[in-house]
Amino acid sequence: MAKNKLLLLIEILKHNTDKYHPITTNALIEELSMHKVPCERRTLAKDISQLIDMNYPIRIVKIGHSNAFYMEHISFSISELKIIIDAIQASAVIPEETTNSLIEKIADLGGHYCAELLQNNRIRFNIRKQTNNCVWDSIAVIEESFKSQTQISFLYFKHDEYGNRVYQRNKKRYIVDPIALIYENNNYYLRCYNQERKDFRNYRIDRMDETRLLDSIICDEALVSPKELETYTAKTFKMFGGDETDVVLEFTEELIDVIFDQFGFETKIEPSDNGTFLATVKVQISRTFWGWYFQFPDQMRIISPNSVVDQCREWAGKILHNASELR
Repeated sequence: MAKNKLLLLIEILKHNTDKYHPITTNALIEELSMHKVPCERRTLAKDISQLIDMNYPIRIVKIGHSNAFYMEHISFSISELKIIIDAIQASAVIPEETTNSLIEKIADLGGHYCAELLQNNRIRFNIRKQTNNCVWDSIAVIEESFKSQTQISFLYFKHDEYGNRVYQRNKKRYIVDPIALIYENNNYYLRCYNQERKDFRNYRIDRMDETRLLDSIICDEALVSPKELETYTAKTFKMFGGDETDVVLEFTEELIDVIFDQFGFETKIEPSDNGTFLATVKVQISRTFWGWYFQFPDQMRIISPNSVVDQCREWAGKILHNASELR
């Protein structure tokens, strides 16, 4: 009974109190009695003292002439928990059901009163949440493969115009050597090596299904060093292939923050003679690059190399052609 009472006291103080909501002796005794645990004032004082001796962060304050108690929550501050919850809500890769479950668990770390505050979040994110609940199962299998250094297999799908899954390769399983999980553009990707094709591949985790751990050991090519992986993940537009090229961009002052956001604060930006600015950035020339570039048709242009300038003209021509065809 004594052990059960101490555990119950810890639960009550942890979840129902904080610095601004201490519980009085009488209220604590009443709370214990609601759980069919009898307690007297004298024994309660001894129990609280015992928990303090066991290094539980219980604080004693006065409310009038009566003692009151609360447990100090030292793991996370409200602002820290709020940041974690906001990040979860803003992540498209976490399904709605899982988001709600995680928020409830994380908010509970701050105690009962903080949980109510944290769960009544007034921030709304314009995010379409992931609908594939197998994401977490796939991640768990992949993490296990990192430990065992073994291959995995999975089915891979895309969607048709009705939103239905269309499994690739006639639903034949993919077998790969996992290298790393990469979070990019609000999606999780698996970076892996394909022994059959003898090349490196990226797969969207949310498009993987029935992911399984295999017994076969990964090959040497998949044993990428942390430095090599860091170099790879540091490349801009890395998920979409294309040749990596040093590109000189000229842009207006309004786009300085855009350049820093996209390429990092280590990017060297220099003023040019006509009031614009120049930066040399390393990109992989791809559809994703052009999609980003053409957001700023009157604020940015490519200075060099000539090969990329020519490609820019080609893409601009295609855009004009398609626009005229759709009229």
